[in-house]
Amino acid sequence: MEATHFNLSNDNGVATLCFDMQNEKVNKLSFDVLKELQKLLESLKKDHSIKVLLLTSAKNNIFIAGADINEIKQMEDEDDIYNNLVSIDATLNEFEQLPYPTVAVINGACMGGGLELALCCNYRIATNASKVKIAFPEIKLGIFPGFGGTQRAPKLIGLINALDLILTGKTIDAKKAYRIGLIDKYFMEGHLEFKVKEFVNSILNDTHKVRKKPFNFMERFGFTREYIFTKAKENLTKKVHPNFKGPYAALEVIHDSFGNSLKEGIEKEARAFAALAITPESKNLIDLFFISEEIKKDFKGEKFDNRIERTAVVGNGVMGKGIIWLFSKYANDVRIKLRKMEQVESIISSTSKLYSFFIKTRKMTKKQVEFKLNRLSYTDQFNGLALTDFAIEAIIENSEQKITTYKELEAKLDSNAIIATNTSSISINSLSQGLEHKDRFLGIHFFNPVNKMPLVEVIPSQYTSKESIAKSFEFLRRCGKMPILVGDCAGFLVNRVLIPYINEAGFILEDGNTIVSIDDTLKEFGMPMGAFTLADEVGIDVGLKVADILYESYGERMKVSSVLRMVHDDLKLLGKKAGKGFYIHNKNGDTVVNLDIAKKLTNNTNIATTKEITNRAIFIMINEASRCLEEGIIKKVTHLDFAMIAGTGFPAFRGGLLKYADDIGIDYIVNKLETYKELFGERFTPSNLLYKLQQNKKTFYTGEELWNH
Repeated sequence: MEATHFNLSNDNGVATLCFDMQNEKVNKLSFDVLKELQKLLESLKKDHSIKVLLLTSAKNNIFIAGADINEIKQMEDEDDIYNNLVSIDATLNEFEQLPYPTVAVINGACMGGGLELALCCNYRIATNASKVKIAFPEIKLGIFPGFGGTQRAPKLIGLINALDLILTGKTIDAKKAYRIGLIDKYFMEGHLEFKVKEFVNSILNDTHKVRKKPFNFMERFGFTREYIFTKAKENLTKKVHPNFKGPYAALEVIHDSFGNSLKEGIEKEARAFAALAITPESKNLIDLFFISEEIKKDFKGEKFDNRIERTAVVGNGVMGKGIIWLFSKYANDVRIKLRKMEQVESIISSTSKLYSFFIKTRKMTKKQVEFKLNRLSYTDQFNGLALTDFAIEAIIENSEQKITTYKELEAKLDSNAIIATNTSSISINSLSQGLEHKDRFLGIHFFNPVNKMPLVEVIPSQYTSKESIAKSFEFLRRCGKMPILVGDCAGFLVNRVLIPYINEAGFILEDGNTIVSIDDTLKEFGMPMGAFTLADEVGIDVGLKVADILYESYGERMKVSSVLRMVHDDLKLLGKKAGKGFYIHNKNGDTVVNLDIAKKLTNNTNIATTKEITNRAIFIMINEASRCLEEGIIKKVTHLDFAMIAGTGFPAFRGGLLKYADDIGIDYIVNKLETYKELFGERFTPSNLLYKLQQNKKTFYTGEELWNH
């Protein structure tokens, strides 16, 4: 038969089935690809000349990226999905039962359905190149491995390892995959041809030593196995909202099918997958995946000379230290401007602490960490900066001090160097006024903690060049971040939308609800933490400073809750960094409510219901987000929703802040905002855009013409 996506060759009995999906940059297991594989299997089963079959990829950096997500997204009928899975499983079962040994040769990303196909091979070998990334990422799309992965993985690598991969969607390298028994051998990429030949010969000569499968005695007995599932469920309950259904469904499938035959297990997997794939949560998460892929393309076409390699950081507070660690990991040089040289020890300690995770998880060696730390150099005089490509300021939120810092930097830096500010709220236009080279100045707003938060807001001034933006985007992506372009205004996007959420929680607290009842309600909605826990994490002083800047810029609708001012000014509370805020934070990580705050509050009895707490806190965010759209602070509703998920932890299963607004209805939101305006004041006045959407019977996702002209 004529093959489109596979090339089959045979060299003296060593056959190679090379996957090369036509007109695509990556290999995906689409329905067309799987149909072609099914037809190929008819001849492969009968080819007696084949002694060993190698499964390889012709794509750079990719083995198989997984199933075609677009096809999953478009499927709406549960029975259709189930029937398709039955057909796919039959194909993979046939591949697994070929009458000769099969070897998956992995030299690139092996994800999802690609890993499930690799599991059908008798052996898996891989290079140790950084491009080799192995994962079951389906959980992040609201589903779980549906091509037999929930059945074959536990049998191969043991229940505990399989649950760890499937329920988290984590990515592992070849070394870790070998350690848990997922692959049989790994080697340097430069040795690929030789090592593959050596591995094949060991099979042909029957000298290959079969590795013992990872075994945990707890998996052998029913009652101890049940303990593993119970602990896994407990961990999910602690970390994963119940509306994020994928991990719970995957755990149930593995629990109910463990020990069953492959046929029975695959049947259960297919039924559960089909039911999950049609849920709104899965559709929302798949949409977010495509949005993230779209955002990754921003400014990729822009050309510029000399990418950023040598960096400088001014400021070594919490944010400054996080940025220093990030640049030490990804840039060639990090020059640190200190107020006094005695601060060096604190920086080394903080940076080393962030690297300790990589040593503990064996992702880096101590020598590699020492090499990274040697990239740091220090000055207290703005010297040694002549060769710097990119300098960022991360000092306190004070315009005068920041502007003075930029002038000192500009005097020492090369005229082509970019100067950035990590300000969280001050206008970039206003900060750029004293600079000679305004075209090479912009805002680069990281979120705390820098080592974990993927989002970075990039805020150009009216003078910033496209080249400066493009260079910054490229560098941030190299640092593993997701940069997003945001217009210049007080608070930019995320803080401008988020601070009203924290502020409204303060107003609700004033009215008579408790700190715990408010935080628990917002967590139940799906927020990663309650508003008061968030205030403690950010720092009450930092949050109040930003809130004051927003109040100065936007007036009464951003009026600061008296609770926030009281805990800072009267009780002198700073939050988690000082051990006391709305909660008392113990060194072992435990928290208890700070009862001193309740003592200072008036005993009001206007207690809000859980529904009203959610509506007030979330709707005030929706209202401010709609203003950001109509003012052009961000151009696309999809980008806004992604930013709120990546920057604030808004529940991804809801699709984003404005997708949630569309789902519950614009009429409902406007009516509630008008009611709250009468009860609580001007801060709930609906935006012009919300009224336009209501009048034109549009949603945020269908009404783009109402704000983009």
